[in-house]
Amino acid sequence: MKNFMFCILTLFLGQQGFAWGTLGHKTSAQIAWTLLDKNTRAKVQEILKNQTLPEISTWADATRALPEWKFTVWYHFEKAPDNYTYLDNLKRQDDKYNKLGGVIEAMYIAEDMYKNRNSTAEERENAIKFLVHFIGDIHQPLHTGRVEDNSGNKIPVKWLGLDVNLHQVWDSQMIYLGHKDFLAGETEIDQVQKYTDYLLTKFKDFEVTPDLFLRYDDWMHESMVPRADAYNFKDESEQNYTNRFLDIVDLRIYLAGLRIANTLSRIVNQQPPPRPLDQLRDAIVKIVGNFSEFVSLKPRPIPTTPTVPQPL
Repeated sequence: MKNFMFCILTLFLGQQGFAWGTLGHKTSAQIAWTLLDKNTRAKVQEILKNQTLPEISTWADATRALPEWKFTVWYHFEKAPDNYTYLDNLKRQDDKYNKLGGVIEAMYIAEDMYKNRNSTAEERENAIKFLVHFIGDIHQPLHTGRVEDNSGNKIPVKWLGLDVNLHQVWDSQMIYLGHKDFLAGETEIDQVQKYTDYLLTKFKDFEVTPDLFLRYDDWMHESMVPRADAYNFKDESEQNYTNRFLDIVDLRIYLAGLRIANTLSRIVNQQPPPRPLDQLRDAIVKIVGNFSEFVSLKPRPIPTTPTVPQPL
């Protein structure tokens, strides 16, 4: 078991800032895939060229490492001080920072790109890939982390003898420690399916109501609820910390799956967004302006260095 945990920690040490790590994202996507009806699943599969949601759920993380997609790093999170709502935070930030964009605006842009009749097949495919990932991101509590410590990335933590940071603990470490009884020794595909089955069983009596899908900032505010305690108890033992927060982690991954399924079903089947979602967009525009002018999900040209004539 020690060797298993060491391998897991080593694998994820390089994933700083990747919400939920691979397992969390793929599990939320698998939950969504399971919940989609047959016709919607077929439409999504056609858009994704027969790829599944779990297969594309981490594409946005891999893509942001490429020069033409580097700017999208700002779209994976929202950061706000304690006691600030999403809209209040937009009001307090200077215009330069607001122009970088964030995950909530990026989700609107992904929807726009999918619905745009002039979008190419590749752009629609990318829109789905981004949406699946960004919905996962906003459900990770430290992707709504504090500004001053870069969402916990600057908070060092000892975890099972290794040096990690608080953000990484929430990305993946608690999942593997808390569920080592059925994750240990499994392939990634099996881990995703087992974790999916576990969460669907755990939350089988969860009441799914329309208010769960109304506004993107609601999802952010939910993620912020455990944030203070995430910091306050960071010096607890690994097992005690995991026991304290594992139910929250499980619920956030499950809710992300519910909301991925609902959002994809709505846009793929050309259903109108709920009115509160449009109202939120109007409120954002009132503060920052038309964010479609500075938030984009299309690759940007890579600047080329002018050729300097060499002396003969």
